[in-house]
Amino acid sequence: MGATEKIAQFVAETTYKDIPHQAVELAKRTALDTLAAALAGSAEPGSRAITRYVNNLGGPPQAAVIGGGFKAAVADAALANGCIAHALDYDDCGMKIGHPSVMVLPALLSLGDQLQASGQDVLTAYILGLEVEGKVALNADFKLMERSLNNQSWYGTLGAAAACARLLRLDTNQTRHALGLAANFACGVSASHGTMIAPMSAGNACRNGVVAALMARENITANPDIIETKSGFLYALVGPDNYNPDHLADGLGNPFYIVSPGIGIKKYPSCYHTHRALDAMFQLMAEHNLGDKDIAEVNVGTSERALRVLAYSEPGTPYQAKFSMPYCIAAAMVDRKVSLATFTPEKLSDERIVEARKKVRLSFPNMPIWPGLADVEPDTVFVGNPVNVRTVDGRSYNARVDILHGDPEKPLSDSDLLAKYRDCGQSLLDPADIQRSSELVLGLDKVEDIREVMDILAASTGRPHAILGVRPRNRAQEIAPA
Repeated sequence: MGATEKIAQFVAETTYKDIPHQAVELAKRTALDTLAAALAGSAEPGSRAITRYVNNLGGPPQAAVIGGGFKAAVADAALANGCIAHALDYDDCGMKIGHPSVMVLPALLSLGDQLQASGQDVLTAYILGLEVEGKVALNADFKLMERSLNNQSWYGTLGAAAACARLLRLDTNQTRHALGLAANFACGVSASHGTMIAPMSAGNACRNGVVAALMARENITANPDIIETKSGFLYALVGPDNYNPDHLADGLGNPFYIVSPGIGIKKYPSCYHTHRALDAMFQLMAEHNLGDKDIAEVNVGTSERALRVLAYSEPGTPYQAKFSMPYCIAAAMVDRKVSLATFTPEKLSDERIVEARKKVRLSFPNMPIWPGLADVEPDTVFVGNPVNVRTVDGRSYNARVDILHGDPEKPLSDSDLLAKYRDCGQSLLDPADIQRSSELVLGLDKVEDIREVMDILAASTGRPHAILGVRPRNRAQEIAPA
């Protein structure tokens, strides 16, 4: 039995009862975090544009668009919801995937909305989708990033297809072909980072995962060994010498990816590669009572690989600023915090931040990004960003943070996670809807119909359609406020 068949069989035959309690509880937390990012992201210009685009497509009202106040055809809703959830780059992170949840969960919520799926079924499919994208990525080399391919959208498309196949209760053979179809739909290049199209890595993965599973349900077939075969998915993606076909399905569910290596939840709405440096910077500022006026220079250690993503030394837009180490460090110096309000046109032109940015220097110590990859791929990613601060009066301070507050080894507390959800949702949802939706998601295994969640997120009384410049095409497509 080849890798694609083993993966398909695992997806088709694994039930909710087979999944450890720990994995289920972790999945509810990452689901809430993903929806927090979506609530905040729905007001972004790119999200408003994709919402208008989907609204104008027409089609049957099958699935709700988050923050849109209307329902669209299920694949179109998945496209919009994936883009919306990834719009702020505030969603979770995972080893060798980048952003695992946002490639899978919006697809499931959209399809689940159409199917009136239970929360338990959505959770099962979500955990399995994460497992597929995560384990395929872990069992292959990281070489795709050297070729400027966006790893999360390629692996994420497989994860979304697997998850949707599970939600549709496809058998092993159909799931195998869903993966084969998804492999042909996968796309994404890293030059898109920092542009309005960047969230399409999630939107495309979600839409294509839905389409692949729905096509497989109609018995449309593809290469049944697509992941491992010569000239197949990984052969094209990372090259024939950078994966072992006999080991691609190793470790499925033992443990689940969401348990180990686990998924990190962001506490800053910027690129994950800035977070350790920010933690170190805040640590030094607090320990030595430093402000931007006290600091002459900041030297931040990073990797050349990370700078393929952190591509903007002088960002021209708020979104580019998320992928700018100098900007993020400068904002931390000036404001003593990095929040959603950090990434606005006003902040981008703030004279103090512009001046502080000139103080930031980057260096390239030879360090791995993740401890688990250090021995295998020594130049892959980065454990901690060493930060050196030199003050105007000649003092010098150093700090390095290896484990973030929010990483799997040091998870956010429930209260911190709920605070993030409230912060992200406060401009869109009224307090009662924030409370109710968070309770539903954290109790997702007990939700009988996922529409109860989606109706709140899509059409709260605090989110008039005029904010997006979108109005429902007809009364049948309008969602009554929950």
